[in-house]
Amino acid sequence: MFKLFKEAFKTTNDCIILAIPLVLFMWILSFYFAFSNTVVNDPAELLLAFVTVLFMLGAFLSGWFYMVQKAINVSKQVYVLDEDRAKATMNLFKVIPYGIGKYFLSFIGLILIFLFAVSLSGTLVYKIGIHNIGNVFTQEQISTALSSTADMRNFIDSLSQEQLIKLNLWNLLIMGTTTILSFLFMLWIPEIIYSTLNPFMALFKAIKKSFIRFNKTLLLFIYLSFLNVIVSFISTFAFLHPLLYLLVMVVCFYFIIYIVVLLFSFYEIEFCGTDNNDEIKT
Repeated sequence: MFKLFKEAFKTTNDCIILAIPLVLFMWILSFYFAFSNTVVNDPAELLLAFVTVLFMLGAFLSGWFYMVQKAINVSKQVYVLDEDRAKATMNLFKVIPYGIGKYFLSFIGLILIFLFAVSLSGTLVYKIGIHNIGNVFTQEQISTALSSTADMRNFIDSLSQEQLIKLNLWNLLIMGTTTILSFLFMLWIPEIIYSTLNPFMALFKAIKKSFIRFNKTLLLFIYLSFLNVIVSFISTFAFLHPLLYLLVMVVCFYFIIYIVVLLFSFYEIEFCGTDNNDEIKT
């Protein structure tokens, strides 16, 4: 596993061209959000904006993740000339339309299922928390916080010991639920790209495979969580200086590509070719 973690860095460096469509899409998406914020005024327009973003995400994710798979294959090839490798790398952009045509509906389904699962989990967490922990803030405290210019630290200092305990319990409940969902969803995208087009079936197969290789999958999840904590900590310094912000953004995009490459590489090593039935497209 540790060898895989190390080799994923080399593969990421070889596949750094993946950053171009990722950065471009994030820029387009942020531009659309800024545009929608000024023109969306009623529920019908909000629904249209949601569908537009849904289709944009479906198109990008289907094309980009397929590009990731092909980029990993290119990185494994041995080329006599650097020109041949550069040509093969640039040709990766040509696979994006094919990935969109093949996986677009799969990722539309994935996004909708994900939103439903998160909404359902949020509702369950709220009901469990209210029943077992209770409300943290009084209505008066909420009204004071919304109307006051006091900072968050002063607001927290005003809470009683009992309220602080409840707040910590709520945080544990939310973090625990988020951790469980993240682990269950971890192999969902590789499952779609490599094996199962049906997003609903892919989720169940991904969860099953996570438990089949539970020790390795858990180690991978812990490693990714550790990296996420480090990157989140680095991100807190992003707004201190424009150059520092640019550096942090580079680190974040590199981190995203590394995570995807690592997950895809892990899936290839552990599951591709081990289950013939999983190779049949559903």
